Amino acid sequence: MSNEIKELMALLDQNLAVKDPDGNVVLQVALLATLYFEEPYRREAREAVVSCCEDYFQRCGRHLHWALNPDTELMQPFGKGKGSTPRSWLPMLDEDQSFSVIYHGAEREREASAFSMESFGAQRRPYRKHGYFRVSFPLLWFSENPGSLPEVVLDLCRKLKPVSGYGGIGVIESPDDAISHRHEPLVYELAQRFPGLEADYPISHSNCLDKGIKGVNWLTVVGDRWLAPLGGADALEAGLAALDSRFVMHRFGSGVMIQSGPRPLLGDAVRNRWPELYIKLARYLKPIRVTEHWPFQHAGPGPRFEDPESSEAWLRRFDDR
Repeated sequence: MSNEIKELMALLDQNLAVKDPDGNVVLQVALLATLYFEEPYRREAREAVVSCCEDYFQRCGRHLHWALNPDTELMQPFGKGKGSTPRSWLPMLDEDQSFSVIYHGAEREREASAFSMESFGAQRRPYRKHGYFRVSFPLLWFSENPGSLPEVVLDLCRKLKPVSGYGGIGVIESPDDAISHRHEPLVYELAQRFPGLEADYPISHSNCLDKGIKGVNWLTVVGDRWLAPLGGADALEAGLAALDSRFVMHRFGSGVMIQSGPRPLLGDAVRNRWPELYIKLARYLKPIRVTEHWPFQHAGPGPRFEDPESSEAWLRRFDDR
């Protein structure tokens, strides 16, 4: 176990979680990957989401306890209702209907869980162009189970054909908006200390990705749309090889996934330890990174990503290193 993980565990508990005074898990640190895809109202895109859901069910379904019912918009026990069978309803929605799927493995429906999967796609609207798909796993899941996070993300990319995305160590919050809102300052503080930790707010991010990608992490997905400004996949691969031999570029049908070294890194700003490859990649991809972004979080007590300035500063955190 790395020193970075030990430092993080010293701040959280042995399960890399934060609990409220009643013992409910309100925040979980986990492996996560988030992908953004265009035109989520298309049946083809929704079929791809269903296939990705079923892949996660096959891999981790025995650990899931809750599913969002699409009719009531309430959580129900996984395996006992419509929400657990997305193929029975999601592809049949009209283009003027949005969709939302949420699954997680916490004991209580409003807790955060390292086993989670969610996706959202808006109805056909000119101002809502991107849907997203996110999965998460316990931090050491792949040390004890088949596969790897890069393999999972590549499989998702082949199906979803994303325009951008990322994967690494990140924060999973409660699916309950009121609970997650109360604990946003803790996410902010963790993200400030550990620069490799992904602060992930896909709904907010999906509205700001028309002009570039969000940023970089251990895994950084760049779709064909953003490869062109970099000179194409061949030029990118050659540039990364010249930049540092530890970069690995994986290709899929409509883009590439850049892997920054053999394992994800957190860094520690307090000790002035910064993930070297993340810094190099962030600089290299600066021409296609977004520079303007909505607030990640809500206004409230405590330090937060509550305005564009703080949110954009976090997106630029690697630039001056």
